[in-house]
Amino acid sequence: MSSQVLVSVRPGRIRAALVENGALIDLLVLDEGQKSLVGNIYLGRVEKVLGHMSAAFVDLGSGISGFLGAADARPAGEPGAADISTCVTEGQAIIVQVQRDGFEDKGPKLTARAVLGGRAMILTPGDPGVRVSRRIDDAAERARLESLACEQALPDEGFILRTAAVGLNEKSLGRDAAMLRQCWNKLQSDADRATAPALLDDASDALETVLRDLTPGDVAHIKIDDADTVSRARAWCQAFAPDLTDRIDLYSSPMALFDTADASTSRGGEDSVEVAIDEALSPVLSLPSGGSVIFSQTPALVAMDVNAGGASSGGTGRTVLATNMEAIALIARQIRLRNLSGLLVVDFISTKNKKDQAKVLEALKKAVAGDPANVYVGGFTRFGLLEMTRRRSRAALSSILLALCAPCQGQGWVQSGLSAAHRALDRLAREADMAPASRLSLVVSPAIIQALQGPAAAALLALNNRFGRHFKVVADDNLAADGFEIVYNSKETKNDR
Repeated sequence: MSSQVLVSVRPGRIRAALVENGALIDLLVLDEGQKSLVGNIYLGRVEKVLGHMSAAFVDLGSGISGFLGAADARPAGEPGAADISTCVTEGQAIIVQVQRDGFEDKGPKLTARAVLGGRAMILTPGDPGVRVSRRIDDAAERARLESLACEQALPDEGFILRTAAVGLNEKSLGRDAAMLRQCWNKLQSDADRATAPALLDDASDALETVLRDLTPGDVAHIKIDDADTVSRARAWCQAFAPDLTDRIDLYSSPMALFDTADASTSRGGEDSVEVAIDEALSPVLSLPSGGSVIFSQTPALVAMDVNAGGASSGGTGRTVLATNMEAIALIARQIRLRNLSGLLVVDFISTKNKKDQAKVLEALKKAVAGDPANVYVGGFTRFGLLEMTRRRSRAALSSILLALCAPCQGQGWVQSGLSAAHRALDRLAREADMAPASRLSLVVSPAIIQALQGPAAAALLALNNRFGRHFKVVADDNLAADGFEIVYNSKETKNDR
């Protein structure tokens, strides 16, 4: 399997794309002003214990309160009643880790069983035993890794071997185990000296998140379009993942990285990664056969509707099965790429053939087996819908890159002003590289102007400095919220510089 990670760096934003076998399968968008709390470890203060909910609210500081359920409050491996009051008391200082970011009116989800993650393995303090990622399917390799990790583990700790551990020797695993153990000991010492609430471990560094969580063990290349970030990435890899150091390359072409890299589209052709990202924001994706899949996100669930289109004109069961099978590959890839989570429901093209339903169910289970998030495929309901669940961690891609459409009163979505601003600047840079003697102006919507004057101001300044000129930015109230145009004027004069 051929894979590469593409990292596009802009002031205040990092986008990282994982491309496997020519298909975009995962995307991380990390904005400086919208950092995820997942993985952060805090010394929290229990604010309130709610016996009727069997949960507690924990003050994390900065006005943030997290939700701690009884099941997550008990020490690992310790059975106990569902009564939260047997686990924590109001006013108590407790070490907790964020499992899921807050969303809508819900606060972050917490656990008292904190873990420390490296690229190849995860340390589980207080939870002895060695577990191997289910994505490592080679039985001999699983046994080898389990044996090596057992030799490294102390009596009161355990390890989870990640896919990046495949092929690593005893020395490499021992180095990772020692580093994680050292970090955990320091964290405990910091907790002893701190006053709750306090942040003990910040897991939100964007570059570290990309290298640790998005980079598979067999990655061929890591292309980064910023020299400083390349230096930081190599330094991190030398300390934590030496095998990756030589795979990091600086991308220095004038065209934007995501515009030049190829990725397959839903209809079976090839286009840029940028186009594949646009597809991941579209509610309707076409299938090569002529059918389509419609994605609908609601607060309660995500619905996916498979339509035959012209693919089932013959009405045969074989054609229906073939279209359903074709949709499975797209659905499995898109739920990971879009980071859809919670309850997922798929309305496949109806078939009364039980054998065909069994084939669809089995194919879907295999297709989602490689998803790093836990996906549980439940089966068909009495009404013919297929239900599954996917663990929620970071926010859905649409909530990061899109904003509610004001003209349609919230019934549709457009790119957020910040996302559209970064895209407009990338396009402007490409045009300026292609026509260095031209005087260019950027005409944008009021929403983009607001972003360029706020969170994207540094990106605009960096672009001006790069070309040694001041690009004129003009607002146009007639443009859509995510709309922009690049205007060519006459050749620039000294007064334009």
